[in-house]
Amino acid sequence: METRRMFLAADSGGSKTNWILIDENGEIIAKHKNHGMAAVKEGILPVRQIAEDAFRQISSFGHPEGICLSLGGPNVDEVKRNLEDIWKGVPIYVEREACGNSMLEAASYIGCKAAVMCGTGSVAVGDTKTGRKYADGWGPTYGDVASGGGIGSDALRIFLRSIDGVSDAGRLTELFTPLVQNLDVSEFAGRMELKARAINMSRRELAALAPKIYELAEQGDKVSAELYLQAARAVAAMAYTVSDSDEDFTVLLCGGFFANKPKLLENCVREFAKISKASLKYEPAFSPLVAAQLAVLQKNGVNITGEILSNIKNNL
Repeated sequence: METRRMFLAADSGGSKTNWILIDENGEIIAKHKNHGMAAVKEGILPVRQIAEDAFRQISSFGHPEGICLSLGGPNVDEVKRNLEDIWKGVPIYVEREACGNSMLEAASYIGCKAAVMCGTGSVAVGDTKTGRKYADGWGPTYGDVASGGGIGSDALRIFLRSIDGVSDAGRLTELFTPLVQNLDVSEFAGRMELKARAINMSRRELAALAPKIYELAEQGDKVSAELYLQAARAVAAMAYTVSDSDEDFTVLLCGGFFANKPKLLENCVREFAKISKASLKYEPAFSPLVAAQLAVLQKNGVNITGEILSNIKNNL
């Protein structure tokens, strides 16, 4: 009986980790999803427990010959160390998603030379005539433009300022009702408790607000619509930074932030056309997880054929 070669790919951000065990033809053997392992520094998230949970779920299906993980945070050493300790003896490659190596290799299969990746956070990378260029990727405090975490954080900021009458929160107020429950924000003690509750909202919780904010925008809420227009302009600016303004240059848009948001995509295309002759291409089937699958096969000597690429694109 012929034994199937198995390989494990994963994409881990601030909200979740997607794991997928595939064979040498790119066909799925097993999938698992759990919490994200990407953090701004080591020791913040329970990386060990997350990796062990994945091992328990995956190991019953087989033992991978190699592992590639795309990571959305700088705690690469922490993640790699734990994976190596759990999957002993297996060659493991952990790549910062923002470095772009795997993503641009994957994007090249569909004619793209740059990628704008927007999920919980955001980053862009491209290979231009003058070399590799980057945009954003500065994390939740200084970056996260055009991302779930960024737009959720902006919405919270507007809401808090609206309490003082400094800004109009529109229907965003509906999203933050639990924050002010049983509080008298006209009193200092109430304000401080609200501040504590706001600070305690995780990046994951803020990112989870993005689809709801988009729904409000679609329903005519001007404040929510303006947030998404700003996001579209930010996407256009990132794409411009990492591309050449040539008609034959195409920038890939990928990531969960774009999912089921046709108006956002329409605005991205319109805003980009104002500043560049290049074009944007949204491919919901392309993601860091697709890039990780292609990378783990390539690193283990598998030649990527059209059939394998098609299988991997259909794995999401």
